[in-house]
Amino acid sequence: MTQQNNADSGGDPGVSAVIPAYNEAEGICRVLKALGPVTLIQEIIVVDDGSTDGTAALAEGCRQQDQRIRLIRHGQNQGKGQAFYSGYQAAACAVILTLDADLIGLTPHHVENLLSPVLSGEIDMSVAVFRGGSWNTDLGHFLTPWLSGQRCLRAELLSQIPWAAAAGYGLETAITVAAGRYGWRHVRIPWRGVFHPPSEFHRGLIRGVATRARMYAHILRAWYLARKNTRDVARAQLPFSLFLLLAL
Repeated sequence: MTQQNNADSGGDPGVSAVIPAYNEAEGICRVLKALGPVTLIQEIIVVDDGSTDGTAALAEGCRQQDQRIRLIRHGQNQGKGQAFYSGYQAAACAVILTLDADLIGLTPHHVENLLSPVLSGEIDMSVAVFRGGSWNTDLGHFLTPWLSGQRCLRAELLSQIPWAAAAGYGLETAITVAAGRYGWRHVRIPWRGVFHPPSEFHRGLIRGVATRARMYAHILRAWYLARKNTRDVARAQLPFSLFLLLAL
């Protein structure tokens, strides 16, 4: 994965939103609607990662109200890291916003607060952390804020990510390790009242538990692969935080 996209070579001013989505029919239109009034966003790229529940059709339907929406479809599920990579490669702008497709409570104000410090040039990356939405996601973001999938960052920085480590659910870990290695200026932005349902809620108990177990395995793998190339990153923080999360 060495292809250079428009954003890496300078990009258009403004923001490309990239939303990986796998079987998110219940939430995708809710998230897209929240982005509607945010005029700082020039394009909204939904990457349907092999969904079987009508996610792609719903995203296409939302495009009738918002012509900034573009849809990329994977024929089969490839994982969040690859879905994000497909969207990032198609992005035209110099700043990337990425969001989970199942967020609840998201408003345009939340999005604008995340975009503002990056667009002003104050920092390289902003990361949203949930507060006051749901106790389980609040606790998860308190213990492991580096796992947040809600981020805004300069697109050129993504060339520094070890993409092999970002495979599956390893994306946020790979970004975090790269940020530490290369000294990205970053800030955490509290998002009051925002959360997303646990996997067990919208995938069922058995599939949800299996998905969560696979996610933890990908995170550990990502940390290991990324650390191999970034040995000056703090070595204890990520596994210790993950241990706390696994203990919940």
